Amino acid sequence: MDAVQCWCVRLDVAPPPETYYATLSDDERNRSARFRFEPDRRRFVVAHGVLRDLLGRYLGTDPGQIRFVYNAFGKPELHPEFGSRLTFNLAHSGDLALIAIARDAWVGVDVECIEGRGESNYADVARSFFSATEVDALSRVPSHLYVKAFFNCWTMKEAYVKGRGEGLTLPLTSFTVPIATDPAPAPVRCGRWSLFTLHPAPGYVGALAVSQPTDETCDLRV
Repeated sequence: MDAVQCWCVRLDVAPPPETYYATLSDDERNRSARFRFEPDRRRFVVAHGVLRDLLGRYLGTDPGQIRFVYNAFGKPELHPEFGSRLTFNLAHSGDLALIAIARDAWVGVDVECIEGRGESNYADVARSFFSATEVDALSRVPSHLYVKAFFNCWTMKEAYVKGRGEGLTLPLTSFTVPIATDPAPAPVRCGRWSLFTLHPAPGYVGALAVSQPTDETCDLRV
């Protein structure tokens, strides 16, 4: 399998949003306009503009000329006219975005800002969306590590679901991932998928899911 590259983008230090706005499609511009607050609109524009810029570099194409198609569950893919086996996925939270790009593999990525998050109803959320095994493991995590463990689990599950591209037809309760407070020393296997925990920046946790068509080792570059 070709390399999987995961890009970490600071949305608060990128070029001005206007630099990227011109490259967006009409649909993306309309989506950005729906945000009520300017900082949220700016983050959306920069994240999607950077995605287009990266894809343009991979394809040797002007970012504004890139077109997407969407599967039945809304997951974007490159339009067939590009004749590329390039796949990608984007996630952003707070002032950080993660973008995964690969060839000959499906990818999913997720990121969450956990800085400043204290005790909340995470246990209730876990009981609704995590497997019984995960809920039990979380209940034994020390309180000062609970938030980090919760979001390590959440992002790994979200990255896997996004990679599969099947939307809510794949319940989060239908599979189990390890509960950890630090990045796993080796990828977690889930069928033909490899799941990686990531700590892309202080105050953030993330995860990457990569399909494994064969038993070859995944060449991951972050």
